[in-house]
Amino acid sequence: MKKHSSKQLYFRLFWGYTIILFFVAAVLELYFFTIFSRKNFEESIEIRDQICQDALDYLKETEQQADHIYMSLYRSQRELDDMIAYFRLDEEEYQKYCLEKYMATKELEYRSIYDFINEAFTTYDELKEIELVSYATMKMTRCYPEKVFFPGKDGKKRISDLETGQNWKKGELVYLKEIRNPDTLEQEGCMVFVFDGRKAFEKLNAPEDHVMLAVVSRDAQEVFADESLGEWKWKEASQQKKYDVTQDYADEYKVYAYVDKKAAAALKYPVVFAILGVGILVMTAGIFGIACYVKRFTARVEGILDAMNKVKTGNLRERIQIDRERDELDMIAGNFNEMCGKLELYIQKSYLAEIETKNAQIQALQSQINPHFLYNTLEAIRMKAICNGDREVGKMLYSMVALFRSQLKEADIITLGQELDYCKQYMELFEYRYQGCFLSEVECPVELLALPVPKFILQPVVENYFIHGIERDRKDNHLLIYAERQGEKLCIYVEDNGCGMDEEKIREKNRELREDDYGDKQKKSIGIGNVNRRIKAVYGDAYGIFIQKAEPKGLQVILTIRIEEGNGDGKDHAGGR
Repeated sequence: MKKHSSKQLYFRLFWGYTIILFFVAAVLELYFFTIFSRKNFEESIEIRDQICQDALDYLKETEQQADHIYMSLYRSQRELDDMIAYFRLDEEEYQKYCLEKYMATKELEYRSIYDFINEAFTTYDELKEIELVSYATMKMTRCYPEKVFFPGKDGKKRISDLETGQNWKKGELVYLKEIRNPDTLEQEGCMVFVFDGRKAFEKLNAPEDHVMLAVVSRDAQEVFADESLGEWKWKEASQQKKYDVTQDYADEYKVYAYVDKKAAAALKYPVVFAILGVGILVMTAGIFGIACYVKRFTARVEGILDAMNKVKTGNLRERIQIDRERDELDMIAGNFNEMCGKLELYIQKSYLAEIETKNAQIQALQSQINPHFLYNTLEAIRMKAICNGDREVGKMLYSMVALFRSQLKEADIITLGQELDYCKQYMELFEYRYQGCFLSEVECPVELLALPVPKFILQPVVENYFIHGIERDRKDNHLLIYAERQGEKLCIYVEDNGCGMDEEKIREKNRELREDDYGDKQKKSIGIGNVNRRIKAVYGDAYGIFIQKAEPKGLQVILTIRIEEGNGDGKDHAGGR
């Protein structure tokens, strides 16, 4: 089968995610351009409204100043009378009137209408001019700061110009206040207040070219208009769709504020470059992240493919590392590992277990009939025959015959009771050999005797004790075998009080048993290593043999077997002591 390169999947995912990222980044860029453009326009609208309000406040302020001067005149009867006299009399008669008034009072200084007007100029800096027009003579006096007065002007023409809007000077705010005689209520004349508003309006006007201000009078005379309006007049500009216009009114004037929609919504170059820079940065970081993610993803896919190829060659121990991301690839890897484990276990149970059992039987026969074993056994029989007679010799021979027969004729799986019986017969031989210095015990609850176990699992462990653990110079050597049930496990304990092993050797032995690593040892004898391998082959890696120290002295070997309910082929004879 052709092995496909993971680069195909890599490039497909990489360019797919990159295109999606590009469209997302483009949409976000457009969104932020729109947001900032709208924000700029809204800020321009706020500036425009503020300018309009400030201009309106200024108009109201100048009008209030004119009203205040006008009302101040009416609050002083002497100054009001002087103003009426000024309107009615010519220059010489007015001077004579002022002299007579001064003589009639005890004051050191006489305040004429000139002093009143000069005080108004001193109080209000933006007051440019005050005009006094007499209705009786239609003569007009122009009054300026620093007591500059120009009498004898044509008042009729001035009133006519104000009414018709002719000769209107840009930047001037004009307020006309009529003076009435409080006694007769007749109109004696008027005061025209002229404020210079150009500087104030220019100061109020926004620095941005797209926000403009225009102020006009009630009769549509232009007082102030921003130069940015270009060739458009204020009236024409207010009718153009390119402008967003707001307007407001004072008593005498109308205020227009304009915003050029296109210019207000335009983004400045620093903002444009900042948004584009952030977009490029996000794209770069996104592409780098996509490359790392896709590379990691395809590496996981490639790992699964490599593991499958190794399993195809017969390596059932191959496993896929799971990243615990709990995605579909982890599910595939988990199922693959589980499948390999079950397949390996099936092969071990159906093939390797059978081979191990046959090898154990052959090695057991070889071990039991080796010259050393036969010599020791026959020597014990001979010594007993000399000392005690034929009954004990027959009993020893019976035990040996029973052991040979159990190894040759019994099935591979027997009951726990049968295995304990054979073990007891084996230990009786050693009790005869080490008479007076060795004692064995077997304990097992009755309900466990019928449980099936592999044949020949206890005798190698007991033999290991007689080879390495027993102390021949002692009289209290003791070997105890007992069994108990722990949930779904059957635990068989072989405990002695012999010389035991140190902690380091125990740890090394347990490692060998756990990792199934015995080197060349298993070729020399069947031992507990063979028993451990057979148990694991039948029941799995969770079962087998474990060694630990016995209290107060000696060694305890624990055999763990999975409980499988069933009956063996023989009767149960082990129980109690």
